[in-house]
Amino acid sequence: MEEEGGAERPLGARAADLFDRMEAVYLRILRGFILIFATLLILYAAGLAVVSLYKMSRSPSSIIEQEATVSGGDLLAAEGLEMARPGERGEQDRTNPAHRQFYQQFVRRYHALFRQRFEPFRRRGDRQLALDAFDDAYVNSDVRLEATAEAGGNFAADRADLELLLRAMAEAAQTPETQRRLQAYKNAREVRVCRDVQRTRAVQRSGWDRYSTSCSDWYYPPYGCPVTRSVRQPYTQRVCEMRLPEGTRSHADVFRAYHDRFFALLGQRRRENSENAAAARLAIEYGRVEGSMSLSKAAYVFGGFLLVMFFFLLIAIERHQRRLARALAPATDGGPVEQPAPEPNPIAT
Repeated sequence: MEEEGGAERPLGARAADLFDRMEAVYLRILRGFILIFATLLILYAAGLAVVSLYKMSRSPSSIIEQEATVSGGDLLAAEGLEMARPGERGEQDRTNPAHRQFYQQFVRRYHALFRQRFEPFRRRGDRQLALDAFDDAYVNSDVRLEATAEAGGNFAADRADLELLLRAMAEAAQTPETQRRLQAYKNAREVRVCRDVQRTRAVQRSGWDRYSTSCSDWYYPPYGCPVTRSVRQPYTQRVCEMRLPEGTRSHADVFRAYHDRFFALLGQRRRENSENAAAARLAIEYGRVEGSMSLSKAAYVFGGFLLVMFFFLLIAIERHQRRLARALAPATDGGPVEQPAPEPNPIAT
């Protein structure tokens, strides 16, 4: 209700002031949310663009396959490996004299390592390997020489493998674990071991053959003749022999196990390195495609940022226009135009 003398403003004017204050509060809160959202959008777009450009800049050719190597310590776990049979020699072919000289020298060096580090633990009665027999059993230099002479043969890679083999075997031979194994073989004493063996033997057994005509009265009942035939009869024989204790390995067996384990580990690690390099190259290719897609996504996010700021600008302009129109409108009682005190614009500031 309006009091006399105009002490109070009309109810509509007071409601409008209340709505203006509420609108100012809500717009200030909205401005804060919009600014925070717009800031997150621009930061996300920038980060996405940087990551995308980095992925697109990488090249699969930058991935270099790691070189496979085997150390002497890796050979110590070779005690349980199955023994491999040496390969057969192939026919001679025209080869590089320098390559032949290297293989001959390597066989002598490898054989010297065997004689210095392993053969001193040889027991009486063990076979002693000559140079040629050692070559056939472990190196197969003629086969390697022919392989390098053929198309696709890589002498440098084979030479590096053999040099690595020699270093690994020399390192493994000096370890206390190897010395313990070799010394245990040299000091071992044979023990009598007996076991039951299932065998068969031929025995003669008499019987009747109704189809036999070897006797004179075979045609009288009962038809046939008595016969004797040989049958295999199983029996159990106890066999005793002198053996070394269980788990004892000869010096040649230890050397063979280390030798075979070296090439098994080398091949396995080369396959793993090749697979890892291929996986890394594939990941780079996928990253390049993903980076291109992410860059497009960053452009859309930046467009969303511009759209949010455009709507923010429209709200600020609309707020300013309404305040300006209310300030310029004539008073309802015909008096002078009231100039309201300027209020801070929560959107424009």
